[in-house]
Amino acid sequence: GMRVWIAASIAALALAVIPARAKAASPVLEFASTASTFPIPFEAEGGEVTAAMTDFDLIVHCDDSKGEGEITGPRSTVSNYFFTGCETQGSGAGAGEECKSEDASPGEITSGAVNADLVFINQAMHQVGMVLNPQGGVYLEFECGGESVKAIGSFLSPVDPINKLSSSFTAILSRSGTQQTPTEYETVTGERHQAIPTGEREGNPAASTGVALGFTIKPSVPLEIRAISAAEVEAKQHEEEAAKKRQEEEAAKKLREERAAAKQRLAQHRAKALRHCRRAKSKHKRIRCEKRVKKKYRALMGSTKPSTY
Repeated sequence: GMRVWIAASIAALALAVIPARAKAASPVLEFASTASTFPIPFEAEGGEVTAAMTDFDLIVHCDDSKGEGEITGPRSTVSNYFFTGCETQGSGAGAGEECKSEDASPGEITSGAVNADLVFINQAMHQVGMVLNPQGGVYLEFECGGESVKAIGSFLSPVDPINKLSSSFTAILSRSGTQQTPTEYETVTGERHQAIPTGEREGNPAASTGVALGFTIKPSVPLEIRAISAAEVEAKQHEEEAAKKRQEEEAAKKLREERAAAKQRLAQHRAKALRHCRRAKSKHKRIRCEKRVKKKYRALMGSTKPSTY
């Protein structure tokens, strides 16, 4: 019997703990629009682009850039990009060579479909971005002066504004020399991941690459990048729970007051009825009357103890 009781107690404790963990606050991170459902088309208008690779004296420079795509879900997009006026620049050998993708005109580089996910760069500081090409692999191929170049891996683009309905957003790619910045992000489940792009020149191993580029993203309908941290979600939950508790306490207090007032009124009616009984001419009638009154008001006032009255 003791073993059964202990086992039951452990099971009850487990059932009490598991739901508590399941209720842990999760952050909110999503594209939200009241005017449309997914997919939501968008256009991207950029400007000049520079890309620098470790152990390579030259940079790839493009005069202009643009793109188009779709927001395919609450945190996902897919898009294609087009760059013009692209060439190598610098003081080393090979400067001034035009760059182009296969089947493109000289100076033109095109990407294939590039997937991207909405992520927190720093949840506590409300920094949000897109991690492009999150699964890694080659996302861009071209050649400069006959030498092939591949762009590989995932990379981050901070976006703005957040928590505000807007018809346009900025997406900025930044580099410090040949290093992309920032290089780390977190998912809505709190997992930390790195996004470090690399480049591969023909006949050379992959090396760290930094790209500088700014885009203005224009969705077909106004939308909001909603970003609420887990701490804020939890604080709101606590606030709502506290408000609900206050309402329940106020309702309970009001009910107690109403019951007390009703009981007091019944007591007054009972006293009046007993006074009326005492006017009876005979003792027998008076006693019978008092018994009826006490029985009636004992039931009404919710008591099982006649002596209370």
